[in-house]
Amino acid sequence: MLQHRRSLFAALALSVCVYGVSMSCPAMADDIVVTQYKADPSGAPYGVAIEKGFFKKAGVDVTGVISGEGGGTSVRAVIASSLGFGETSPAAAIAAINEGQDIKIVDIGSRSLADNVIIVMPDSPIKSVKDLKGKKVAISNPKSLGEMTFVAAAEKVGLDPNDIHRVALGNLSGALTALENHVVDATSIPGILFMMRGGESKYRVIMGPKELPELPPAAGIATTDLMKNHPDKLRAILAARREAVQFIEQHTADASKILEKVYAPLPPQDVDTMMQQLVAAKFYGEGRIEMPLLQTTMHVMRVVGMLDKDVDLSKMIDPSFLPADLQK
Repeated sequence: MLQHRRSLFAALALSVCVYGVSMSCPAMADDIVVTQYKADPSGAPYGVAIEKGFFKKAGVDVTGVISGEGGGTSVRAVIASSLGFGETSPAAAIAAINEGQDIKIVDIGSRSLADNVIIVMPDSPIKSVKDLKGKKVAISNPKSLGEMTFVAAAEKVGLDPNDIHRVALGNLSGALTALENHVVDATSIPGILFMMRGGESKYRVIMGPKELPELPPAAGIATTDLMKNHPDKLRAILAARREAVQFIEQHTADASKILEKVYAPLPPQDVDTMMQQLVAAKFYGEGRIEMPLLQTTMHVMRVVGMLDKDVDLSKMIDPSFLPADLQK
């Protein structure tokens, strides 16, 4: 009977908290939506921040990460979440804001395409991206990050992106199969998948982490509700993420140890190799919103058909929640 009464009281207390009746209620822990968390190292700072206690140190209770599917799906997941903050591709965020979604870009998480590689088969005569003129390359879908990667890579080496024939094959597995069967000449895949599928023992890299263009794959977005009603929580999240980036850069081997469980079944040595390469390529940003990076994103979005004209990026960002020295 006593146990029954305790259970009844606990249920009653929970219902009071849910419906907002005035009484002392425990704070709820938050999860952050991060696009392709286990398949893309852009989200690594969140895993490190949770493990090292940086969120709690900053005064916010973030205990988990929800892996977003990518693109507009991730943006919608952030908007629908109880927190109202997450990390998505800047292109998806710009497209959503342009369509009227009530969000802003509040930081830039990763600065370049260094988490990807452009690959060919070992016996291919192609030695560099310049050699792809007139050739076929595999992408998963039109307007995907893979297509944007080839556009940016082509322009970096002085090629017209339209001189590279981009073939959409539905997913990354299809792109790799087409490459292996010599249906296409090259493809772009995430570094994690590259290592899982055999890495340099199976493919040859023609553009790697240090050479890939500065086209940011991840940015933090926040809803107006979070920015207006819980600004201190947003500031704490961004401060904790920054501390995690600094830890990754200063203690890369230790960070790799933390991230082994996130990127399993990738072997520990491959996780460490990947993180060392990303740090060397200055992949992670502490959060500063670098407008040239977003301008590059907007340009590539126009090339692939995600935008039909330039947009006012200044109205899509709000750096005021970043640490003071990162707001300029």
